[in-house]
Amino acid sequence: MDMFLLDMPLMYIREFIATIGVVVISAGALRSISQLYMLAVHGKFDADYIRLQFGNSVILGLEFMVGADIVGSLVDPNYYNMGLLAIIVAVRTVLSYFLTKELEALTPKERKTIK
Repeated sequence: MDMFLLDMPLMYIREFIATIGVVVISAGALRSISQLYMLAVHGKFDADYIRLQFGNSVILGLEFMVGADIVGSLVDPNYYNMGLLAIIVAVRTVLSYFLTKELEALTPKERKTIK
């Protein structure tokens, strides 16, 4: 089987997965903006809650983008793509680590309302 036959479908799959990541981050940003509005007007939400929810959205979106870059590296494996993938994985790991630390610092009642 010729590898060029797989290149085009893999690129479409890569773009689809990356688009899901962008949608997840964008939806998280819109949700956080609406919650900030509710915080400013009605005091319904806590700023820490909003920050942690948005952090979760960013981490999930980055997971999709890492998956898309892995699929993309199958089509065109070069040093640029591998470096980009390494940077995204490093950013995602650091964000995930600190978000986990913040979640551990919450009281059980606060933790229950976030999940």
